[in-house]
Amino acid sequence: MVSDFDISDLKIVLEKTRLSDIQAKLGADEGHDGEAGDSLYWLCYRGRDADGPWALWLMAGEMDDGTVGRFQWRRIRPSERFDDRCPVLQRTKSKVKLPLTLRLGMPEADLVKMLGRPTRRYGQTLMFVHNHDEILNNQPYTVQNTVTVLIRDGKVSAVEVFKLTSS
Repeated sequence: MVSDFDISDLKIVLEKTRLSDIQAKLGADEGHDGEAGDSLYWLCYRGRDADGPWALWLMAGEMDDGTVGRFQWRRIRPSERFDDRCPVLQRTKSKVKLPLTLRLGMPEADLVKMLGRPTRRYGQTLMFVHNHDEILNNQPYTVQNTVTVLIRDGKVSAVEVFKLTSS
């Protein structure tokens, strides 16, 4: 479903692109919370499109070994406050492009037409889960890709994507 995306001219491939490489190109201070299996590192960026401001978090857990394993992109209110580790990207760098034309502000009906019936629905939260087997380095692996979408007023308000490849 979603294993990569672009932010401006930078392609981010889940489980391959390192947070440190993104940080070197776009700046931002890395955030961190938790220890061992609960450890989470992240970079945060803010931008604006024709529909208003948004925030993007790129996250790496222990299993991700420093690469982006998940991200959250959501519409924000102009009055929301952020700490200094979440810089505003220059207008030319603030374009987020997901595959499949999935975007903030997309009507729910178009989302379902594109991704099909959700695996689960909890009120205004739709979850799409895709698992498949893959051979990597002559070894069998299972890839789980989860796309969770929050709907507000009939439109996509937030998208969270998680990818995990396990043996």
